Amino acid sequence: MFTISSKIGQLLHQDHVQAIALLQKLEQFLIAQTSKRPPDVANDAVKALLKDVAYIIDDEITRHFGFEEGHLFPALAEAGETGMTTFLAHEHGMIRPVAQELGALARTAMQEGFTPDSWKQFHSLGLEMVEREIFHIQKEEMGLLSAISALLDPMTDAELAMKFSES
Repeated sequence: MFTISSKIGQLLHQDHVQAIALLQKLEQFLIAQTSKRPPDVANDAVKALLKDVAYIIDDEITRHFGFEEGHLFPALAEAGETGMTTFLAHEHGMIRPVAQELGALARTAMQEGFTPDSWKQFHSLGLEMVEREIFHIQKEEMGLLSAISALLDPMTDAELAMKFSES
């Protein structure tokens, strides 16, 4: 079992665990629903789920990806790791539009409910988001966190952890 020895690695791992829990909750909900009939957004559980979806977008996608691209990936590139960071940034670019559209649909549904078409779109995009993001997180857990431990000196690690905590 891999032990996360870096501060920034531990913070990223905590974010990943939280995101996976929310994504699994979304997946379970979507699998239990048919894509043909929208759920009742007046239901407290549905409201909470839509709020969680918006949170996933704001936190995991916007804040987390932004931190990695703006701070972590450049630090790793400076330490000599460019292949993995380029690949992960490319994946961010593929996930981001799906996530943003899903978040917009969730926010609209919280205010106005789902139409049959918006529900079909939310259902489809939600399943796609779950698949893409969980697979992406697994790659980061297996490769990125070990690269952080191997390539970043303790001072850089501490600086990145502080920046991430402030973001």
